[in-house]
Parts: sequence; structure tokens; C-alpha cells
Amino acid sequence: MRVAFSTDLHYDVNHLTASDYFAAQADYFQQHGISVYVLGGDQYNDFQKTVQFVDDFQSFLGTAVKLYFIAGNHDMVSGVTYGELESFQHPAYLHHRVVTLPGTSYALVGNNGWYDYTLAPLGQDKTADEYTRWKKAFWIDSAIDSPLSDQERMDRVLDQVRSDLAQAATAGGRILFVDHFVPRRDFLIYAGDRPYWNMATALMGSRRLGDLLAATPAVDTVVFGHLHHRDPPLLVDGQRYLHTPLGYGLKRAWEWQSHDFLTEWKHTLMVRDIPEK
Repeated sequence: MRVAFSTDLHYDVNHLTASDYFAAQADYFQQHGISVYVLGGDQYNDFQKTVQFVDDFQSFLGTAVKLYFIAGNHDMVSGVTYGELESFQHPAYLHHRVVTLPGTSYALVGNNGWYDYTLAPLGQDKTADEYTRWKKAFWIDSAIDSPLSDQERMDRVLDQVRSDLAQAATAGGRILFVDHFVPRRDFLIYAGDRPYWNMATALMGSRRLGDLLAATPAVDTVVFGHLHHRDPPLLVDGQRYLHTPLGYGLKRAWEWQSHDFLTEWKHTLMVRDIPEK
């Protein structure tokens, strides 16, 4: 079985009509034997548009490819509350779920994720209150419904992930884990001359999530996005970390390596070959 992942497609920000690419993407899946496709967040700046996109794409693909998705911070900006994100029921929604991949000893475990400021630069000497005030003043996430503090929200994420990993590991299989936010400091770039960005790194993810994943031997692969730069696969103690988000193809923020969405999509697709039992 071949499982493919994409993150940070940003169809609306990139001024793209997703359905224009359905046929070409379906052909690519067929040609490369991909039967499961997981979207790792930031499809649209509106959760309802993301759900409609997933429904439309799954309808186009039929039974040839099974879609799953989680929400990134951009998907959370509009069209959904925190409570709805936590309780939403949909066959493709992978948040806080364990999905066994048929005919294999692998399971998908997904979580939208969050952050707790533990990836901020060492020695920056900022308090949690200072990061929170900065976020509310400057960051898109200030529009996201959140009845909890960022630390409390991340605590809930960790409880969910811990439970889901235990469930998947108990079944004796290997785990493909996907969330939107960054789990390890290895992927952050810190710049002393860019105080705005150094503040933003606090909102990128959680070192505590990385520690939990590293302490779970059943985790085979971790896929995430959020940072709009691309990294080679990182192997740490037998675990594979994949991070090649598609990102923005805009004049004001050009992050692509070509001028064609489909080319970028193919180049950033993360594929894992899963052995059958």
C-alpha cells in the first residue's frame, strides 16, 4: 500500500480552484499506486470550505483513493468553533482518530495539534503572557476560537495523542502520525536580526509533542507542515520525520520552485510504502 501526504496547499490564498486539478491528481495517484491520501492542514481559510473540498475530491476519486484530513490553523480561522473542531464527525476527519490501514500492520493516527511556546528561541526570556499578547496583536491565529489558553489547549492535544498512540500500539502495529504543527526544534530557523519571526516561532508547535512521539517506539513516520520551508527526511532513532509543505505561490511570498501548482504538488507529495501483512 502507498500512502501519500500533502500539507499547506492554501488553495484560496494561492487563488486556485481545487477542482481544476482533480483529474490530474487522480491520474497521478493511479499511475503511482497511491490508495490513501492524507491532507495535513491549511487547505482553506475556512473549515467549511475545506470540508466541501474534501467531499468533492472524494466524490471525484470514488473508491480508488481514500481521503483523510486534519485542520491546520488556517482552516480554523473561519467557519468552525473549538468545540466543533473537537466533536466534528466525518468519515475523512482524522483528528483524534486511529484508522487501521487494511491488509497492513500500520495505523494512521491524526491530530490537528497546537502549540505551547516551547519551540521559542532558547534564552529569549519572554513570558507566556508576552507571547499571548503578541499573538493577539500580530498573528492570524488571534481569529481562531479558543476558550483555553495555548498551554491548556496543547495539554488536551497531548492527552489525545497519548491515548491514540497507546491504542494503536496495543494493536501491535506501526504508526503513521500526522498533525499540522511542528514537533521538534530541529526544523526551526532562528534569526537574531528578525525579532518578529523569533516571536512567531513560539506559535509553531510543541517540543512536548516531539518528546511524546520519540518515547513511542511504535511510531514509524511523523508528517507535519505549518513551516513554509521544505526539509529532507529526518531520521531520529528509527523514526522518520517528513516536512515538505507546498506553501505560497504569490508575488509577495514566493515559496515555490516552479510556476505551476501541479508541479509543486508532485514535488512536495510525501509518500510512504507500507508493506502488506
